Amino acid sequence: MLRLIPSISPIAMRAVRSLLPIALLTALALGTAAGASVLIRQPAQVRVEKALAAYQAARRAQTMQEASLKLQRELVKVWTDLPVRKDFAELILAISDLARKDRVAIPGMSYSFQQAEGDLALKAAITFRVAGKYAAIRRFIHRLETASSYLLVESLDATRKAETRKAGRRKGSREPTTHVVFNIRVVTFLKLEPLEAVGRV
Repeated sequence: MLRLIPSISPIAMRAVRSLLPIALLTALALGTAAGASVLIRQPAQVRVEKALAAYQAARRAQTMQEASLKLQRELVKVWTDLPVRKDFAELILAISDLARKDRVAIPGMSYSFQQAEGDLALKAAITFRVAGKYAAIRRFIHRLETASSYLLVESLDATRKAETRKAGRRKGSREPTTHVVFNIRVVTFLKLEPLEAVGRV
């Protein structure tokens, strides 16, 4: 019979038999190390991902809290700047004075009050008609919108009104002038309670 396995010397056989347990222990140690590495590494990666997600959630919460505090400070500022109800008559007079300074006519005004949501403020609406030259009315509306009394132009519509007036000193000469008439509705909010109703920052 042919021998396919080469013959090994007896000394080599003894060496193989004595090294076989060490080789098996080495292979077992390498397998254990690889398994432990995988088992330790994956939970660590999961922990890192969880920590990163928690960090991002904390950053979002901090950003939202900072935005909330900024909004609260702005609301307190707006609340302190709002006029109280007893100053509403002064606001109407201020609008009339502004119209007089800009050389526009306000034949009459009407106003109404409506309770705002939350019962902290009162919505006051002022409706009036303004007549005059377009440039003067434009200037008047701009000043209304940029006033520090939180007036908001809620509705605005215009019509043209042609008039004739005497031109110069010549008798009988008339020159057409174009006036514009605007119907304006402005609203503001009036305080009913002191600042403590909103809270201090």
